[in-house]
Amino acid sequence: MSATIPPSPPKAKAERKVPNYRQQLKKVLPPEYLEPEYGNLAWFLVHFAIIGAGFYALHNYFSYWMALPVALVIGHSFACMGFLGHDVCHGGAVKNIALRDLLAGVAFSPLWIGPYLWRRWHNGEHHGNTQVEGVDPDHLFTIEHYRNSAILRFLYFIPPIFRNLIIFSSFSYRMTQQSMRMWGTYMLSPKSTAHEKWTLFWQWLLPLAFWVTVSSMLGVNVFVWGYFVPLLVGNAIAISYIVTNHFLNPLDEPDEADPLSHSLSVTLPKWLSFLDPWHQYFGAHVAHHMFPMAPAKHARQIEAKIAELWPDRYHVMPIMTALKLLWQTPWVYEDKTTLLDPNRQERAGTLGHGLDVPKK
Repeated sequence: MSATIPPSPPKAKAERKVPNYRQQLKKVLPPEYLEPEYGNLAWFLVHFAIIGAGFYALHNYFSYWMALPVALVIGHSFACMGFLGHDVCHGGAVKNIALRDLLAGVAFSPLWIGPYLWRRWHNGEHHGNTQVEGVDPDHLFTIEHYRNSAILRFLYFIPPIFRNLIIFSSFSYRMTQQSMRMWGTYMLSPKSTAHEKWTLFWQWLLPLAFWVTVSSMLGVNVFVWGYFVPLLVGNAIAISYIVTNHFLNPLDEPDEADPLSHSLSVTLPKWLSFLDPWHQYFGAHVAHHMFPMAPAKHARQIEAKIAELWPDRYHVMPIMTALKLLWQTPWVYEDKTTLLDPNRQERAGTLGHGLDVPKK
């Protein structure tokens, strides 16, 4: 007679590998760090005053010696308005969703990004699936992308210095390119309703028509030096931050996201540190992924606490160091933790996996 086999005891739930960062941080952070900061809306007045003054100067006192400096200043405000729209759209300044959309739409308008597009793309798909392969629309290329893209194969066929020159010069339009790619994706998606497609369309057309019409009515000099060139500048500033956010980090697991693993924070040089509030502390990206709704002004204080609690997990470096590493490393994931130049078979680790954060 065979012995009765007792039922197996229930399996204990696997221990969570990733600490519950948010729960622990909420115990030690002041409550106001996670409440909307209405005073941040004053930046709208600052940037519209700068842009208006630039348009006025170009229209009334145009000369080629002043055109480029004015374009750089206006372009900087375009980027800053994008950072402000990013903060507003996450709820860092106002709670009311309708007002949030209105203000974010105004802030994003120079870049033709509508608030619905941004919420669906950035707040939803990117933040909900950060660095998850095939799901996050903003993660870096994989080996599959390389195999299926003639452009990528060409970029990794030519000498690395020329590849890098092409990639880094593309910063001047990459923000617009990516936003239009996502706009087209949602416009063509069968999951988008007719109402959503109409919203995407008019929220793209209205700001485009406004900025092109106003700048053109003031003359070709204002259109070129007050809008077109500043649009390139704004793209370059925004993308110079964005590429550092995740492109040196490993891909993440879909069921156990780790914001300290998949995000990098950067700091500005001391002589440019006064720009941190102008840029809505956008370099404090780890804090942003920890608490997307937290007002930007508290991001550095949140990161100070993160560094105190998890010093071995938290990644931060100067922005110029991050850009230098991006110049030196390939931009194709061979696997979740390895970057590969497929043509030359040159490999580089990612942060926490062989690519160490330089010591201060």
